Amino acid sequence: MSENSYSAIIVGTGFASTFFLWEYLKHAPASERILVLERGRRLDPAERLQRRIVRDEFVRFEDVIINRTPAKPWLQNITFGGGVCWFGNTPRMHPNDFRTRSLYGVGDDWPLSYDDLEPYYVAVEDAMGIGGSSAGPYPRSKPYSFPPHRFNAFDELLAKKYPGLHIPFPSARSSSAGTGRPVCCGNGICELCPVSAKFQNDLHMAHVYVDPRVTLVLEAEVERVDIQAGKVTGVQYRQGTHEVHAKTDLAVVGAHAVMTPFILLRSGLQDRALGRYLNEQLGRGVQINLNGIDNYDGGQSVTGLGLMFLDGAFRKDRPGCLIESWNVPWLRAERGRWRQRAFVTFVFEDIPSFDNYVAVSPEDPSKPEVRYSKHSGYMTAGLESTSRLVEELIGGLPVESYTILPVDGLGGSAHIQGTTRMGQDPGNSVVDRDLRHHSVRNLIALGSGTFPTCPAANPTLTLSALAVRSARRLFI
Repeated sequence: MSENSYSAIIVGTGFASTFFLWEYLKHAPASERILVLERGRRLDPAERLQRRIVRDEFVRFEDVIINRTPAKPWLQNITFGGGVCWFGNTPRMHPNDFRTRSLYGVGDDWPLSYDDLEPYYVAVEDAMGIGGSSAGPYPRSKPYSFPPHRFNAFDELLAKKYPGLHIPFPSARSSSAGTGRPVCCGNGICELCPVSAKFQNDLHMAHVYVDPRVTLVLEAEVERVDIQAGKVTGVQYRQGTHEVHAKTDLAVVGAHAVMTPFILLRSGLQDRALGRYLNEQLGRGVQINLNGIDNYDGGQSVTGLGLMFLDGAFRKDRPGCLIESWNVPWLRAERGRWRQRAFVTFVFEDIPSFDNYVAVSPEDPSKPEVRYSKHSGYMTAGLESTSRLVEELIGGLPVESYTILPVDGLGGSAHIQGTTRMGQDPGNSVVDRDLRHHSVRNLIALGSGTFPTCPAANPTLTLSALAVRSARRLFI
């Protein structure tokens, strides 16, 4: 077994780990030695595009977990750069999402506020080249650096009906050549962007991994974090058949919300909340036939962000939801009316349940066991409200008919959250507001697993902002 020493070891190369490293390098001395361990391999972006590789050559997530609830799929890519299936949608959380317990008596308050996170939202938005509008219920210390993408025709109707509550969808799909990337071509193939307009780690943050202070090891499967006397002393990982132990003064685990708790559980941590409160949002698609309105003329794949049902006193009884207005042309099969259709998704928040969890499999301890038994009553109330919300949304608009699409099994959104949640009380959380473990203070857990609730907003912007804040707090 070989052995070596590092100032810090970071597990994973997804958004959280990458933005943590990005910020950490700004403050770390030239003598710093940082080891980054990634289980996946690095796929050349040009080859990926040429061969249309989406998931087939990644480490298959279904091969590395045991899913005890097959009706609930869990989507994750294991490769350098993490979420390369990411579409680039980057709304902020609503300010009231941080205090649902205080305001509505449901869920838990976050141990930090919107205002605490706001400067870090700005830092990540600038780094990703996000374009957006200053409209909406999101206080900003600085405008977006880049303009929003163009609405489609259906968005224009909603914006007139709901002033300030239907706004251009903020995204990391380039809206201006000022980002240094091509402008989004609007073809809707965002998972594998053909022009590299979408911000992604493996292309646009690769520079942090070639910093002379950083050693990147690919195809490295982390087995555990070594903890002695309440302190991290090293990380054990496997590369092929070779076992490696690396010493460190700081361990940062950002291996997403299934593998991060799995690694920590295998490390001997026994926090009551560790691996618990597994959750993600749920979306319901609605296909709308328009009357005389040609649609799909917007500037990106998801053009409108509807906030009209996101927040209010109703959240005491049912979840808030945001609305995604899509511009990908699911056409209408009627001659001369091909584009007289809109497609929207109602994305509902949820209240995480302790009974949904990630654990070490007793059958095969090399794999995590994942169980999600059922939706909460809160989510069920949201799903049952869909028809009424659709009727309210389209009332007075030139709409002929609509179809609410069924949810397949228990559904999914590829936004796994909640298993290393943050909080003030070690009895129901794993990390504090700085993402440091409550008792093992040189251990940090990153990613959406730290979310104590399940807001409707896409998590990538928030988890990246939290990672930047966590790194910066180490140097204050």
